[in-house]
Amino acid sequence: MKNLFIIFAAVLTIFTSKATDNERFNKAMGETLVQFGQAKDITTYQEVANKFERIASSESAEWLPNYYAGLTYTVMAIQQKSGSEIDKYLDKADSFIEKLAQQKVSNLDEVEVLKAQIAMMRISVDGQARYMKFGSAFEAAIAKAKSINPENPRAYALKAQMIFYTPEQFGGGAKNACPEIQKALGKFANFKATSPIYPNWGQEQIKEMAKACN
Repeated sequence: MKNLFIIFAAVLTIFTSKATDNERFNKAMGETLVQFGQAKDITTYQEVANKFERIASSESAEWLPNYYAGLTYTVMAIQQKSGSEIDKYLDKADSFIEKLAQQKVSNLDEVEVLKAQIAMMRISVDGQARYMKFGSAFEAAIAKAKSINPENPRAYALKAQMIFYTPEQFGGGAKNACPEIQKALGKFANFKATSPIYPNWGQEQIKEMAKACN
């Protein structure tokens, strides 16, 4: 009986420790995501990216910190005007894709969506010169994301965005993007994040694009 009590106490301690660690992780992620949502300049975004990276270093089994660090660098890239600066931040985003691959979570649909986001932004630097290389990478990532999770609205939103900003003579433009926009809106309407810190972005952007379909 004494031995049984000792075993039970040890198990309880382990579970309590894990619960505490999980609460600490969720708290750190939640606070950093709030800062992410409030950031408005490169300096603040860099602070956010650094915080996500620190969380990733201390929580090596968790994929979300590396994912959000990569996502933060794509947002920083959007704010740049020169191609070289855009590429610089996208290179940083790609470094977190590599870290996610090392964590063996590269089969997650959200990671594939992030890959597509990076590829699309690479194309934006020089569409004519880069479409052959990064266009195929974008399509592959979107297709894989949809195959893993057909209900992920961000996969449809990015596809719609790619079509929307492609010149009409190449099959793009608002008219051609509208069917994909409507799909994305439908997916967003039914999407429920599995936790408060799970990816839940893209709906406002697609709503803005949808105005061109009316």
